Amino acid sequence: MPKAGSDLASETTRIDLNLLLVFDMVMIERHVTRASIRLGLTQSAVSNALNRLRALFDDMLFVKAARGVEPTQRALVLWPEIHAALTQLQRSVRPGLFDPATSTIDFRISMVDLSAALLTPNLYRCIHEDAPGVSLSFVPHNPELTAERLVRGEVDFAISIEPPRMTVLEAIPLWSEGYVIAARKGHPMLDHPLSIDELCSLPQLHINLSGSPSSVSPVDAALQELGKSRPIKLVVNQFLVATTMLRESDLLAVLPMRLVADGFRQNWITFQPLPIALPEAALHLVWHKRNNGLQAMAWLKRKILDATTMLNADIKARIGG
Repeated sequence: MPKAGSDLASETTRIDLNLLLVFDMVMIERHVTRASIRLGLTQSAVSNALNRLRALFDDMLFVKAARGVEPTQRALVLWPEIHAALTQLQRSVRPGLFDPATSTIDFRISMVDLSAALLTPNLYRCIHEDAPGVSLSFVPHNPELTAERLVRGEVDFAISIEPPRMTVLEAIPLWSEGYVIAARKGHPMLDHPLSIDELCSLPQLHINLSGSPSSVSPVDAALQELGKSRPIKLVVNQFLVATTMLRESDLLAVLPMRLVADGFRQNWITFQPLPIALPEAALHLVWHKRNNGLQAMAWLKRKILDATTMLNADIKARIGG
């Protein structure tokens, strides 16, 4: 028994906090050079630290990949607890670290172009008023990669239609809305309510954010259950491209009402209800549980909710209720 305790003490003294900081940053960046820049170390110093970590944990920890490095399974298992411990240590030795008035932190948020276009004006105003030195960086959103990016620490928050499926992630709803059939103002087929058969006969545009051929939209899933389908003539991966194409063509599209609102207000887009019932599209604000208790993250979360409240009021005014 004493020998076991002695071995444990010996192993603990071998752990250098700086090594764990290097491990944490390489896990976040998945790139040795970028990690060295953020840590203020030379690349050789980071490489030496990784070699010591490999000896300490008796594992490769990282292997070379096309765009940096990828963690081994052992590294993936180690990281959550190491990251949480480092975060807690930082909070303990530097309480009250985040001061909006003086902070220069750069927050990273993953969201699609529609959410960014709708939310950014209000969000920037909310943030800039209290924290002129804080900056925002938006990361292209891929629903299939959202959870992985949050776990890696590549983004601080994600705004996603997909609710989290991992227990380490948390979410709150931001807004929800129904789908409508949209087209350019004066489209000859939207002068009357469309039937399901008409919907399934007219050329349409579809938005596939991930580009995955296996992705199925809610309206197509509902039509498949009825043994029907619609003729998709154009597939795009951005919402704002979709509205541009509607304006310049006779294509129809099934879109969230919020995307249609601005064009409707400007009188260049028209819409009508779908002839088939669909559940509303719900947007969620998603984050990793390890960020709970971090003052900076709590502050940004409040600002996002404030901006959402302003957006919801604005959208209601645009579509008249």
